[in-house]
Amino acid sequence: MNVLVVGAHHDDIELGCGGTVARLTAEGHAAYGVVLTNSETHYDLKNIHRSKEQAIVEARKAAGVIGLELTDLDYPQADNGTLQYDVNLMRALEDFITKNNVRLVFSHWQYDMNTDHEAAAKITTVAARHVHSILMYRSNWYQPDRAFNGIFYIDISKTIDRKVKSLECYSVEIRNRSREWIDSFIDHNRSFGFSIGVEYAEVFEPVRYTLANPTENNG
Repeated sequence: MNVLVVGAHHDDIELGCGGTVARLTAEGHAAYGVVLTNSETHYDLKNIHRSKEQAIVEARKAAGVIGLELTDLDYPQADNGTLQYDVNLMRALEDFITKNNVRLVFSHWQYDMNTDHEAAAKITTVAARHVHSILMYRSNWYQPDRAFNGIFYIDISKTIDRKVKSLECYSVEIRNRSREWIDSFIDHNRSFGFSIGVEYAEVFEPVRYTLANPTENNG
């Protein structure tokens, strides 16, 4: 099965579904990653800074840990904080989905308070409107006026170490946000796992999920 994971920024994929990607690739599935902004950050109020060059170098290392193939679309990346729904970007993503016979897509949550995440979700879900299965993830914990309906759980107990290792590749973000940035997500994964009787899990809100015919060749 071919899987596509779309993130607004470098590190979103690893935070929200890095353990799941590691599990899927370990099981023999192909996982592609597309990031829609250059991820350069200059947030003086919190003294958070990251260049686009630092972001891509660390992202490539992180992707290698979980078996993700980072892919560039034939379309320029937006600057951090400026991503908006763009029909041409959507079509570029749709074209990638079609050419690579993608059967499962992971998207940002559509109601995320981060505006880049929100726009990425719209672009992704429209581009993937013909795909069998779409699962939405969270890569921050800001609470908007509606709740994330996380009801689709994936056991990542065997790949949690790879998730942590992939996040540790983001040394600039650890310097910016401290080690607690990683620990907070792993604590959530432990809590999600406890909910279903395993050590660690990631949770998703499904747009839809289709069980494939066992005899069908999913590529």
